[in-house]
Amino acid sequence: MNLTRKLILIPIFISLLFPLALAHSEEGKSAGSNIVLTPADQMILDAIDKVNDRIDNLWITMLGGFLGVMAFIGAIVFWDRRTYLKLAREEFRVEISDDRKKLEAILAAMKKLANQFPEVSEVLRNFGLL
Repeated sequence: MNLTRKLILIPIFISLLFPLALAHSEEGKSAGSNIVLTPADQMILDAIDKVNDRIDNLWITMLGGFLGVMAFIGAIVFWDRRTYLKLAREEFRVEISDDRKKLEAILAAMKKLANQFPEVSEVLRNFGLL
């Protein structure tokens, strides 16, 4: 079965099951209201409610912990990026200074050649280097 056919069948399947699930949940509510509980059953249900509150608190704690860890990782990534950029800038300055020294040496050599060759002198003048 190809993907488009599956993607079309999923919403149809869900739309058919939703009314059944809704009817089932309404049956459970109406049936539960007619039940008489003993004191022991009531104590058990109260204990389960307390456990549910603890699970809710655990869920909130886990969510807070997850968000805290994500914030910590984001801060480390940002700090590392900033540190890396500082190092990259410094390396770039060193590279450029080396290149600048080479270019100045080449220009000095061209100026010496310009004394012997008038064509080189003319080219350097055309580019504003003499």
